[in-house]
Amino acid sequence: MFSYAFAEVSARVDSMKGKTGPVASLLRPLLDTYLDAAVALVGCRSRDLERYSCEYDVLVVTAEKRPPTTLKIGDAVVDLFFATENEVLKPMNPEHAVSLATARPVRDTSLIISTTSSANSAILSESASKASRTRLASALKVLGRAEEALRRKEVVDADFWLLAASYELGYAWLLSKEVLPSPSHLLSQLRETKGIPRSFEGLSLGAGLEAAGRAGCGARLEGVTVLHDLLRERSTAPSAVSSWSSARTELLSAKANELLTRIELAECYSYLGQEVVDDILALLRLNPGRTLTSLMTDTEGLLGERLVRQLGLARVEGAVREGLEATKGQVSALARKA
Repeated sequence: MFSYAFAEVSARVDSMKGKTGPVASLLRPLLDTYLDAAVALVGCRSRDLERYSCEYDVLVVTAEKRPPTTLKIGDAVVDLFFATENEVLKPMNPEHAVSLATARPVRDTSLIISTTSSANSAILSESASKASRTRLASALKVLGRAEEALRRKEVVDADFWLLAASYELGYAWLLSKEVLPSPSHLLSQLRETKGIPRSFEGLSLGAGLEAAGRAGCGARLEGVTVLHDLLRERSTAPSAVSSWSSARTELLSAKANELLTRIELAECYSYLGQEVVDDILALLRLNPGRTLTSLMTDTEGLLGERLVRQLGLARVEGAVREGLEATKGQVSALARKA
């Protein structure tokens, strides 16, 4: 999905939303590096949804596919995504198609961005519906993993898979209403979108938002920072290293701190929870065949109990079961409407 960044950018950038001039000036080093590439703004800044600390999500159309990366340009943090011309004009992933519908050209001499934006706007309803069904299917699969972990009495693993399923449910809800989810705006998007249950109890219980206080947010941010360090140390491929750059950690901290300043504690905890899911999935990919429980109990001690508590993955079995049932109920309700 074309999303994820932070910035103290000049006031004139934010005051000229909808105009590409200031953004092009900000991204000049990038434009100079990829001289012949079409470049577009995607994500929350392309939809005028951003906060002060939000990143610039930038799509670069290149001849060869490159891994995504997070980098700094001056004071701004940029999440950089690459795609070939064919991938942009004919996106296979329906969620990418939804994102491209609102892409804002920064440089588009060949009109690739304008063409794909118009084409994907015309099929937005169809693409959003497909993306919602895909997220819903993923939620059901992940809930199954949570149940299996509970049967094995691996409560930490069950807690993690429940957390992952709750975000799949939240994304499925929003996409069913033709709303592209933005990680640090997720709860406000759910509250403001008509036709979504006002309490969204499944996501709330599944994501453990009852722990969303200043202490919980601070502990989770600290835990995620440790996970980033672990991933940087253990990743050997250049693509993996770029995914966990120090710029990404800096961005995460900036966004979390702004949400804390705004006293949006649930939004902060939810945003960090999504990062926990991404980080743990990456860690499990680096340790195939392992579970969180085994990573906690082996002699290497990759994940300690303190870190697990900081990440918010130390709920008791009863709380996990309660969240599991609530999430299953709302996944089933949405599936009946799909």
